[in-house]
Amino acid sequence: MSSVTVEGPSSHPLLGTIVGVDFSPKKVCSFDCIYCGVGMTTTKKTMERELFHPVEDVLSAVAVHVAEHGLPDTFFLTGSGEPMLYSGFGEMAAALKEAYPDVALTVYTNGSLLDDPDVRREIALCDPIQGNLDTANERTLARLSRPHPEALLHDRVEGYRTLKGELAGQQLWLHGVFLEGAADDPNELRSLGEAVASIEPDLYVVRTTRRTIEGLCAPVDAGFRAVMEEAWREFGFPVRYFLPQSE
Repeated sequence: MSSVTVEGPSSHPLLGTIVGVDFSPKKVCSFDCIYCGVGMTTTKKTMERELFHPVEDVLSAVAVHVAEHGLPDTFFLTGSGEPMLYSGFGEMAAALKEAYPDVALTVYTNGSLLDDPDVRREIALCDPIQGNLDTANERTLARLSRPHPEALLHDRVEGYRTLKGELAGQQLWLHGVFLEGAADDPNELRSLGEAVASIEPDLYVVRTTRRTIEGLCAPVDAGFRAVMEEAWREFGFPVRYFLPQSE
């Protein structure tokens, strides 16, 4: 089991200064994405929540870091896998809000556990809530994310939609990580746009990978923006692009 890691501050284009709080063992996740920033290490692929660390250990690690580096604008509550697999997430988030009321909390989830009302209540302690949805095609999802058999695409879309309807002012941002030759076809993009529009996020963030693995994973180029803008011209939700040479 890994130790709690607190890193930063670093600058984020949308969140100001951020400090990352990592409370998960490396790549314990419901997905095994080919573009994962943690790398191609072996994943414990699971849908079962677990208390990886006592919440007190996470809070203590944050307090030590804050005493040395000061307060950031945002605590990024992440993990080296799916953060909502941490069964102490709700208790941890509530305690951080109480201890640091001027610091925002955010999280990045793949959405696979959002059919659980308890998970939705816990993640709603964050604002913005950030989620991944980069395809509405099961075959493409299997290629990109290699999900746990119980992590169904339909359930994720419904989970995001239900969560959005339950929020009381918190923002929901969805992200897509697009690869060359995967989920970048105009027809697939339109299907994805329909799914995203049904969720009504406050923002959709378009990104690509930093990793290149021959025959498996490569970034889209700056021209992808024009393809996506054409595919999504009928949809009204806001989009931000973070692509090569596009900002």
